[in-house]
Amino acid sequence: MIKYDIAIIGGGIMGASAAYFLARSGQAGTICVVEPDPTYEHATTPQGAGGVRQQFSVAENIEMSRFSLDFYKRLYDEMSDIPDLPDLNFREQGYLFVVTQDGEETLRRNQALQSSLGVQANLMEYDEVRRKFPSIQRDDIVLGCHTPDDGWIDPNAGLWCFRRAAEHLGVTFTKARVTGIEAGETKVQKVQLDNGEEVAASYFINTAGPWVAQLAEMTGGNLPVKPMCRVQHFWKCAHEIEPLPLVKDESGMFFRPEGDGFAGGRPSFDIEPGFVDDIYSGFFANYFEDTIWPMMAALVPKFEELKLQRSWFGHYAQNMLDGNMIIGKYSPNHDNIITACGFSGHGIMHAPAVGRALSELALTGGYQSIDLTRMEIARVHNNSPLPEIGIK
Repeated sequence: MIKYDIAIIGGGIMGASAAYFLARSGQAGTICVVEPDPTYEHATTPQGAGGVRQQFSVAENIEMSRFSLDFYKRLYDEMSDIPDLPDLNFREQGYLFVVTQDGEETLRRNQALQSSLGVQANLMEYDEVRRKFPSIQRDDIVLGCHTPDDGWIDPNAGLWCFRRAAEHLGVTFTKARVTGIEAGETKVQKVQLDNGEEVAASYFINTAGPWVAQLAEMTGGNLPVKPMCRVQHFWKCAHEIEPLPLVKDESGMFFRPEGDGFAGGRPSFDIEPGFVDDIYSGFFANYFEDTIWPMMAALVPKFEELKLQRSWFGHYAQNMLDGNMIIGKYSPNHDNIITACGFSGHGIMHAPAVGRALSELALTGGYQSIDLTRMEIARVHNNSPLPEIGIK
């Protein structure tokens, strides 16, 4: 059995970020991250869109985005002592939310909150949207909100920046899967691994993404987090299009420039939660042709002539209560295990802020930067959802 001060279960971008902030603090002692897939071939992070935006309706999400956006922009200064970091490829190309009349009041209310918290969020009447982005030509749009400071990163590079930095600062990454958790009356004591080893620690962090609920059950916890398949597509357009931000509408459909083409999609809740291993049969077989393409072409008529290049998929860790994260203690009888889970597609954009928050909880028992108390498990127990209102 190997003993550490802190053991993190799950080494995707959230676990790697927590490991980085803990190690950077110089106060955490020895840290281990248990991750079964060190190449991240089956992980959720590398399959994400990589968007980082401040357009939310929940204040905590806005505040986390503001910190995380700034962190990504200055990452190479923050990690100047870390060698061989990959190219984050941050594109500060903005976000544009567009709504119909039904969504106008909500968009205006959200923009007012964002502005009050320091976000450069600019409302644009439809005529102004057309002047600035002439390829967008759907006549039922009445209003847009443009955040020019937002953008996107290479999500796989973001993950590896955190991981390499954590390893350089002394964090141990162990290739294994947790198969069991041993706990006493008030403390989790150790985890059993599928390689036959055991890892003991004084403190544990569960950041296992779509698998987080399975681990919670091992200590009597109940997290309403399930895997939800999300498919993305890359296509090329036959026509020249002006530089665009990441564009998203009320249906959840989004797209953004990617290299010499565009990447995008639309999440669907018409499928049952669970892991999907094939998107070329069943529900998703003709999803792009029948659903995505017509919606894209209605918004950007030039997309009527496009050529799909490839599709890929990953799994959100979907919080079935309200689509927002759960952070902090969750095991009814154990005070030395915490989580950050249920990001429902917001994990990459909030990873720096949440990694910092997990570090603060582990080291001090409370939030030192952004108060995330409203995001804790109590709202699940009280059935008091804290959802995003408007475009998710």
